Amino acid sequence: MSNKHRLLLTGATGFVGSAIQKRIVADGSYDLTIAVRNVNEQSDAVRIVKVDDLTTSTDWSDALKSVDVVVHTAARVHVMDDKSTDPLTEFRKVNVKGTLNLARQAADSGVKRFIFISSIKVNGEGTKIGKPYTEGSKPNPTDPYGISKYEAEQGLLKLAETTPLEVVIIRPSLVYGENVKGNFYSLMKWTYKGVPLPIGGIKQNLRSLVSVDNLVDFIVTCIEHPNAKNEVFLISDDDDISTAGLLEEISKGLGVKNKAVNIPVEFINTAASAVGKSGVAQRLSGSLQVDISKAKNLLDWKPKYSTSESIQKTAKSYKSNLMASKSMVLQRPLDIMFSATGLVVASPLLIGATAIGYLDTGSPLFIQERVGKDQKPFKLVKFRTMKVDTASVASHLADNSSITKLGKVLRKTKLDELPQLINVLKGEMSLVGPRPNLFNQEELIKARTDQGVYDVLPGITGLAQLSGVDMSTPKLLAKTDKEMIDNLNLKNYFYYIARTALGKGSGDAVK
Repeated sequence: MSNKHRLLLTGATGFVGSAIQKRIVADGSYDLTIAVRNVNEQSDAVRIVKVDDLTTSTDWSDALKSVDVVVHTAARVHVMDDKSTDPLTEFRKVNVKGTLNLARQAADSGVKRFIFISSIKVNGEGTKIGKPYTEGSKPNPTDPYGISKYEAEQGLLKLAETTPLEVVIIRPSLVYGENVKGNFYSLMKWTYKGVPLPIGGIKQNLRSLVSVDNLVDFIVTCIEHPNAKNEVFLISDDDDISTAGLLEEISKGLGVKNKAVNIPVEFINTAASAVGKSGVAQRLSGSLQVDISKAKNLLDWKPKYSTSESIQKTAKSYKSNLMASKSMVLQRPLDIMFSATGLVVASPLLIGATAIGYLDTGSPLFIQERVGKDQKPFKLVKFRTMKVDTASVASHLADNSSITKLGKVLRKTKLDELPQLINVLKGEMSLVGPRPNLFNQEELIKARTDQGVYDVLPGITGLAQLSGVDMSTPKLLAKTDKEMIDNLNLKNYFYYIARTALGKGSGDAVK
């Protein structure tokens, strides 16, 4: 039984929730349970529990087993524009009643702390320059979503007064980062296409943003910090930026010329109101600043990443994903064709190796959980080349004496990798990509996370294998993987496969 604290994370598939999950898994500091609607698989790294929609009738008993801290990011953020539906009523069902139902069950289960991700909308929609919102500012939610978040906050704080449950409320400003959607995504898309956006002259406003990396870092700080108990925090990058400055940083990250044009703000607001988009115009031309002094002073926390570097990182990720999708639209069809053909053509070898494997170890197949795309777990299949009782470690850490006689032949000919064509056919791997690592390789996970390696499918072969770079040098491997990802095209795809087929590369070598 682990002595680490166990966290329950809701909304793990969302933008913020998925970033929290990656951070917790990479750090390895906590045991993690995630609540999802559909459970398709189990993981050694994360406990996955099926939980129905966030309502007053949801039973959280299984998800809350042995949990010390709940990080609640799940929420309803949109309601369909239907005249027969009252948006506030719909938001309240999930964001207020569903949240308080979870919190009450958490308190009854002995959970120590409940971290609630609220919204800056609780404070309002805008500020004057130099007059930022603080935790002491009077709440002024103006839309149904903001109202529902504020009501949830009030309910949680009242619950903290009558139970031992400690409540932490976090109101982030606009959250952005790699794989962000919404208006931020649109700005990157149009800037990259060279569209002369009419908001380039909006320099007189200032907005507080928060990168998802900084937000997640603050959430992790709040998990155990004693001074976070029953407190409300406003969070941002602490580097406010104008709309014109935002477009400039996006352009730098994309490596394109900023073609935004200067149109009077009054004209933009009038035009936006005429087409029913006054809210969007306000967010682009208005100011919204927050003061994070409380977080810095009370918790001794400060943002690790500046707004400038975070915006450029987000834009670079957008460009990288876009280029990869354009250059390798045929990668998945080719993977399917080659893996299916390979399994058929190599079926005699598969059958023969399986039969001999039974005689060699009694267990011819080696199935091991590995880290896949977006750090999701999958079961990698190989021919067993080591004794059955060999410890589950990375190949470069394994003892050479553990390799069986058949294993030596399979490794030398690389036939041990053949069953991975099944993983490729299932869409868990590609023929070309970074070799999938174990969940206990924390240094490598961190290095690969920093380089965005988990944005693509892992592969059977690639640049690192052909260059003799293995998992014994995590930072070099992650850097090599990133180089391969950034330069992957059809020519390189076939080159890596052909070189591997000709016997080049070291594979998962045992030292």
